[in-house]
Order: sequence, then structure tokens, then C-alpha cells
Amino acid sequence: MRLTILTLLACTGLAVADTPEVPNSLSPDGKAHAVMDIDRDPKISPEWKGDSFPQIEVTQKDTGRVLASIEYFGAAGDDARPLREHVRVSWRPDSKAFAVIIDDRFYSHTKIFALVKNSKFVEVAFPSYQAMTGYPAPDSDQLRPRGRSTVEGWDSKGRLIYSIFMRPLPSYSGDDPLEHKILLEVSPDGMILAKKTKAEQAGAGQPATRAELDPEGGDKPQTKSVGHSR
Repeated sequence: MRLTILTLLACTGLAVADTPEVPNSLSPDGKAHAVMDIDRDPKISPEWKGDSFPQIEVTQKDTGRVLASIEYFGAAGDDARPLREHVRVSWRPDSKAFAVIIDDRFYSHTKIFALVKNSKFVEVAFPSYQAMTGYPAPDSDQLRPRGRSTVEGWDSKGRLIYSIFMRPLPSYSGDDPLEHKILLEVSPDGMILAKKTKAEQAGAGQPATRAELDPEGGDKPQTKSVGHSR
């Protein structure tokens, strides 16, 4: 009996060690966290060798049930660190939505997910640049490289805090100040603007309406991730 117990404990310890958990990914209610199904790490078996697409899996801690399986959407060959060290998970305070951010060497990429009734999370697309800021998307030929768009987290009301910062070249002639902080309400049906951007508060641009941001109103959700320069 003693040998059996020791064997079970040893196997359990191995299973835990072999689970590549994303650091600091525990939800506020303590019920879910993110793990990698495989990773680039010699301590993990099997180790990822670049012959497949690793999955970031948000799972229930007590049952291991997968609530969202997200194909790794960063640059896997960016450096030699384990992939999970590139991943950040930012939870809404009610644990019913989260952002996954992958930080590469020069860029970061973000996807947003919200909980639906069957206890699964679905991806929610960002609105268009114009819908969020009131300005047309600027011409990249008039911008300096490595501007950034960043998910800063969630406010106390559960709204996603999203900032945009771009640097113009001397040739830039637009009215867009290229610096915006945006609050977005996130639901499984999409995102809507919760608060005007800094530029709109200054009187420039036209705020987006709920109709413009409603997926049923013509702005269909996209599956492509949002890429951000760091």
C-alpha cells in the first residue's frame, strides 16, 4: 500500500511539472488559468519542436476542462525562451472576459475573449480604428515605425482599457492626434465604445455609435489578431 501511494504521488508530481502553466494567469475567482498544451522547454514532455502549432488553453483548475483553445499567434521563433514566457493573460474583474497578449521582441499581439452561456469563451473582434477614434486609419507611409497599441487592463467597471500611440513623420498632414485612450465594453456579441477617446474629448473627430460597432450592423467580427509594435 505504501509503495502504491508513493508511486501515485510521484506520478502526480510529474504531471504537475509537465503542465506548462502561463505565469500569473489565474482568474480573479480562482477557477481558471491558462496552460500551454506543449512548449519549447526541455523540462516539458513532450517538448515542442516547431512541427505543430501550440495551443494556449484556458482551463478550469479543478476539472481541467478546456474553456478556450487558442492557437499560439505570436512569432514562435522570436527567441529561445519557452513560449509561455511570452504570454500574458489579463482578466476582467468578474472572470467573464480576458485578454491574451503575446509579447515578441518588437511587437505584441492581442486577442480578446468573452464567456458565453455554455461556459466557453469566444473571441471578440476589436472595432475598426475609425469606429474607436472617429478618424480614418492613417496612412502607414506617413508614420514612424514602432508605434504601439496596448491593452492596459480593465477598469473597476469591467471595461477594457485600450491605448493607441503612433508617431507621425514630418510629411503627416492629418487632423488625427494619433494618441487615443479608449474604454470598450466587451460581450460575446462584440465590443462597443464606452467612452470617447482623448482626441474626441478635445472636440475633434466623431464618436462611434453603438450601431457602427454592432456586428449585426455590418461591422463583422474578424478572427485576425491585433498586432502592436512595442
